[in-house]
Amino acid sequence: MGKKLKRMWVKTIGLALLACLMIIGEANAFGPSTMYTSPSTDPGPGTLYPRAIRLQYNGTSNGTMLATFEHYVNGTPTFPIYRSTDGGVSWTKISEVADTVNGWGLRYQPFLYELPQAIGNLPAGTLLCAGNSIPSDLSQTKLDLYKSTDKGLTWTFVSSIATGGRADPNGSYDPVWEPFLLVANNKLIMYYSDERDAAHNQKLVHVTSTNGTTWSSPVEDIALADSTKRPGMTTVAKLGNGNYIMTYEYGGSPNGNFAVYYKISSNPENFGAATDPGTLLKTRDGVVPTSSPYVVWVPGTGPNGTIAVTSNSSTELFLNSENGASDTWTRVSTVVPQGYSRAILPLADNHSVLVLSGGPLGSGHNSVTYGSKDLGDAAQLHQIESSRYAGYYIRHYNFLARIDTNPSPVNDSKFRMVPGLADSGGVSFESVNFPGYYLRHYNYVMQLSRNDGTTTFQQDATFYQTAGLANSSQVSFRSYNFPTYYLRQSNYTGMRIDPLSSSSSTTDKQDATFIIH
Repeated sequence: MGKKLKRMWVKTIGLALLACLMIIGEANAFGPSTMYTSPSTDPGPGTLYPRAIRLQYNGTSNGTMLATFEHYVNGTPTFPIYRSTDGGVSWTKISEVADTVNGWGLRYQPFLYELPQAIGNLPAGTLLCAGNSIPSDLSQTKLDLYKSTDKGLTWTFVSSIATGGRADPNGSYDPVWEPFLLVANNKLIMYYSDERDAAHNQKLVHVTSTNGTTWSSPVEDIALADSTKRPGMTTVAKLGNGNYIMTYEYGGSPNGNFAVYYKISSNPENFGAATDPGTLLKTRDGVVPTSSPYVVWVPGTGPNGTIAVTSNSSTELFLNSENGASDTWTRVSTVVPQGYSRAILPLADNHSVLVLSGGPLGSGHNSVTYGSKDLGDAAQLHQIESSRYAGYYIRHYNFLARIDTNPSPVNDSKFRMVPGLADSGGVSFESVNFPGYYLRHYNYVMQLSRNDGTTTFQQDATFYQTAGLANSSQVSFRSYNFPTYYLRQSNYTGMRIDPLSSSSSTTDKQDATFIIH
């Protein structure tokens, strides 16, 4: 067997094995499932605002997942703690975090966090739970911090971070809301929403601590010059390039009430001028998510990883694989129902996420539901080179497919080769920098389009990999729904599908033959 043929044989076998593994991975996706359903005897809405962590600094317990949520009960509320030891597939209640200092209960906005390093006397791996302690008459708000040193089984009070007025969001009572924790610069940072400044309806601030017990004065993150505006619900994630992304909802935004905005900074203690609202999150097809965003970064999806954002307005995830560039947001569906302040948690495979919903705002009786979503394995990424024109690769350009030498940006020429959308025995080509967008033919012309979930799209975006028409050690791609048509380049500037056969010209066969890298 010649070296070139042997390499292609090994590559073909490898791709076949990879396809099998991808199919297995798809089969292992789970949800929608239910963690907890509030009984009709409890006050509405029963549940809201779930949060979860996956342990990474607890030795043999790494991979264990914990979750909590707002729990509306007759009596003093606590934050229930649920545990999963099977990657999020199933959950069991193991404890609850109770208010041991105020006697009010832990009522709203829990947040779970695992310390990645020691903070004062709190060692790496200490679990933290921050939340809003509020009495039954809602007359006060108090952001308190609890810790667990036994992986969530028991919890003790650490400190109180901020105290505010009545838990009423009408802008008149000076409450504090919505804690979010992060360690950076050898400090524990707490971000929260603050209504105590008379110059603002609400602003976003953060405080820092080097020991978890004493805290700095608040620093403004978003404090808009128009005092009627209401930014809220900070979440922050660190990206692979070292930058941090902060998302928030912008009450009174000119782009829709509570539209999701974001800012990016190399320093999570300084996101620029507080009066600068940052960048509107808007997808390539014009969708603007609204209300209660949550952001994470998922590393194993491609060269830059993927930023994933959820919001109250949609069941979808909003994705960005270009480090937050404003014109590269896309959206993909999930199986998890819409809900107020859904949460996202990256899973251990580094390319899937757990999505959790506590249900909508209102007086009904919600359930905490969850499910997984695969954002795409970086191991599936390939460049596809023309056999006829060495050094020319398939790419998208203005959302049309073509071949190009030294394509720039290079990610335009990288595709995730996934099991075919219409037939898992085939292959579909998902863009790495526009997640959820696939190469498909439309009027025989190849273009990059968002998967709309229709049967027609799935068929148009599915191909069968065959031995190369011009070189059997290379590959060709036959259309799923036009079985005699093959993917081919056309005069460098475009790609299409055309009918080809053994009697086609040598040039036509070469135009339809490719090398997978």
